[in-house]
Amino acid sequence: MSTQIRLEFNSDGFKELLCSDGIRGVVEEAATGIQTRANANANLSEDSTGYYMRTVQGSSAGRWLGFVGATDHETLVAESEYQALTKAVSG
Repeated sequence: MSTQIRLEFNSDGFKELLCSDGIRGVVEEAATGIQTRANANANLSEDSTGYYMRTVQGSSAGRWLGFVGATDHETLVAESEYQALTKAVSG
């Protein structure tokens, strides 16, 4: 006996969810984890500020986005030599 199930997605509901403060917290937590792992992988001196993290709400769809990037030349070199940020993204 076969039972068919039909799902109908609520696009407005998905958009509302992705723009919510709850999702902002999830994105911020994930980006902070990446930042922490990247700084640990980078072998930076005490003078370096390491990687930065920020979250922003996208302008076109309004979804929350997380960014992690290099703050100085030493951090850029660490990415080039150790792939600190690349490794941090993969876990």
